[in-house]
Amino acid sequence: MARVADIRTLTQELRQFVDAREADLFGIAPVSSFDSAAEDMHPRRWIPDAQAVIVIGLQVPKAIVEQVEKKTTPYPYLRFARHLLNDELDMLANGIARFLVRRGYDALPTPANDWRDPRTLKPMVSHVLTAVAAGLGEVGWHNMLLTPQFGVRQKLVTIITNAPLEAGHVYDGEPICDRCMRCVSECEIGAISADRTRSVIIEGKKFEWGALRRLKCVWECEGFTNKGTFSGGVGPYTRDVPFPEKTPTPEEIVELQDLKPRWAEGCAGRCYAVCHPSMELAKLRRA
Repeated sequence: MARVADIRTLTQELRQFVDAREADLFGIAPVSSFDSAAEDMHPRRWIPDAQAVIVIGLQVPKAIVEQVEKKTTPYPYLRFARHLLNDELDMLANGIARFLVRRGYDALPTPANDWRDPRTLKPMVSHVLTAVAAGLGEVGWHNMLLTPQFGVRQKLVTIITNAPLEAGHVYDGEPICDRCMRCVSECEIGAISADRTRSVIIEGKKFEWGALRRLKCVWECEGFTNKGTFSGGVGPYTRDVPFPEKTPTPEEIVELQDLKPRWAEGCAGRCYAVCHPSMELAKLRRA
């Protein structure tokens, strides 16, 4: 099929396609937003003539997250928020890619949050930073996306394309993260720094968040340690695997994952569950 010449028309058609599938969040970022990104995280690593990235989000029901915050059970979060929502996002991303391919463009859906290179623990792209570049929100101290609609309660997926689309602008509303630092205090293994930061500048605006020791985060959330909220008391299925004293090589990271105890659940997103940005609290008070 011939390319659609009218950028505005193509963008409107894409939005209608996404709206018909009941996505909760939708944004488009120009690929130029990532010019300062590391080479291995730039969208043009995957499509050399990429022009835009499309970001889709699905909200996580509040009642699911509350079970983790109250320490009642991790299973609704693990089954529906961590796995099923990511499957839905992958299906949405695949549909969007096919929509663009049928109109003559290249499009690459990147797997949703669960999929990472086992050697580096890095995803193909940072869904959080693509969402920030698309204007959906900002980065919270805990390294996750915060939006004015849902706070931290969404899952994301990104599609890279060479289609010429109308892009949005970065979020310019009131700050969402109030730096309460509950994410730092609730992380039993100390993966999130209270004082060291990382940052990125997109469209001239600086976004800053707490430095994260990613392997430590994986260690707790995936159940390698019995210090996690839901780790203990599961008989032989959970044990405390010592955290490496030295930074492991990519090959060693793969080997370490073989040590994960069967059925271990770790913290199940504890830093995620206790995050209540001031904007979200204000909405709850008005409700």
